[in-house]
Amino acid sequence: MTAARKTLAAGLAAATLSLGLAASATPAAAWGYYHPWGWGVGAAAAGLAIGVAAAAASSPYGYAPSCYFERQPVVNAYGNIVGYRRIRVCD
Repeated sequence: MTAARKTLAAGLAAATLSLGLAASATPAAAWGYYHPWGWGVGAAAAGLAIGVAAAAASSPYGYAPSCYFERQPVVNAYGNIVGYRRIRVCD
């Protein structure tokens, strides 16, 4: 994972957390303002931000981000193609 992706993921997580906190904070009003959602909106935004950051930081194979699958023909002893199989190719 490159430094730019890490910085972008951390910045996105921080922005989402701060936006969720700002959206869920109740104003200091003496006349008894009641916010119907409470901390639920902020908790949902924080959970979404953590999930997005974790998904962006992980690779699909865990250790080799430059790997992909391709189909390779399977041949019998006479050289005839009898099927295909998927193999993982890493650069």
